[in-house]
Amino acid sequence: MKFSRYLIWNFLKMFLLIFIGAIVMFVVIDFVGNIRTWLSRGMEDVVDYYASYLPYIVYLISPVVLFLAVIASVGNMAKHLELTAVQSSGRSMFRALQPILWFGLLVTILSFVLSETILPEANYKRLEIMETNAQKRKNKRVKEKRDFAFIDSEKASWFFRHYSAVSKSGRDVLLIFRDNARLSTRFDARRMRYESVEEIKKIIERRKENLFPSMDSLSLLLGNRDSCWLLENGFKRQFLPDGQIKTQKFFHYPLYEVSTLPEDFINERQTGDEMNSKEVKKRIEVLRRSGEDTKTLETAFHFKYASPWTNFIVLLIGAALCHRFSRSGGLSQKFGIGLFIIFSYYIAIRLGLKMGENGAFSPWLGAYGAHLIFGTVAGVLLYRSFRL
Repeated sequence: MKFSRYLIWNFLKMFLLIFIGAIVMFVVIDFVGNIRTWLSRGMEDVVDYYASYLPYIVYLISPVVLFLAVIASVGNMAKHLELTAVQSSGRSMFRALQPILWFGLLVTILSFVLSETILPEANYKRLEIMETNAQKRKNKRVKEKRDFAFIDSEKASWFFRHYSAVSKSGRDVLLIFRDNARLSTRFDARRMRYESVEEIKKIIERRKENLFPSMDSLSLLLGNRDSCWLLENGFKRQFLPDGQIKTQKFFHYPLYEVSTLPEDFINERQTGDEMNSKEVKKRIEVLRRSGEDTKTLETAFHFKYASPWTNFIVLLIGAALCHRFSRSGGLSQKFGIGLFIIFSYYIAIRLGLKMGENGAFSPWLGAYGAHLIFGTVAGVLLYRSFRL
């Protein structure tokens, strides 16, 4: 018990020291790299950017920090034969290292929780702040679309001449409804905007529409909604089963027939890093209905669950390399071997993600492939080192 406390205390001291140093180094390098941008911005933007970037920095550096901490603490104890003394007392090395392994598992769980709760909002805010002209050219964030179609469901389809995610409005809108593959209703409107129900009621009340007998009937149709799409200056055409067409002109029409949200057309959060797993899954379903490619988001969805395991696998690799004293190779040699394996791991992760996004691998395999390979490597290294 005393040795376990001694081991975990040494490990935690190294972990915190390296953790703080890595964050400071990361921020300094990033700040210098974006110095031209910050010279044209106010201090408030700089503070907001790095406050939003901090959770993502923690998420990125935690595997490397775990590796360096276990090499520095456990490796140093092995060098001074402290672990050999414990082993000679009859205690297995696996049992001796359990506190560190449990800590690595805890970091893995916290990493997943971080990616589901704090990271999406922080990443969204960070990317919005850093949206300079150069950044737009490098990674353009779509804010509007022209001449595009959106399949809302099996019964409804939208067509836009122009739609803006910033103003949540569209121009030259066509919406058609189908009933058992038969065209039932068609809306044509010059403009469309997303408004609160209270504002819509005021607009309808100022200019009476013959489509709604009373405000009570309109309230009943809108139900418990807070907001709704409002079509302006258009026509509603109903295609009756007997072949007749009923046409009604309107100046304002609350589109109570659909529950489509503005983010369904263009989501302001456009990468997997800006969404949690539920939001990514919902976005995939929306894009699939519209016939758009979803491989990138599907890969990001699986990587949400795969990525945190990097922490535990890296820790296992570090523990396997450094816990045993060897005369043939010092700590620096093991450190070099470990770094080579870790960088190979990161390269394999990036390659897997790209191949999953491009369709060369399935999204699941692209997200999990590197973890399966290097998890096996970690298991083999541990087995061999504990067995010797």
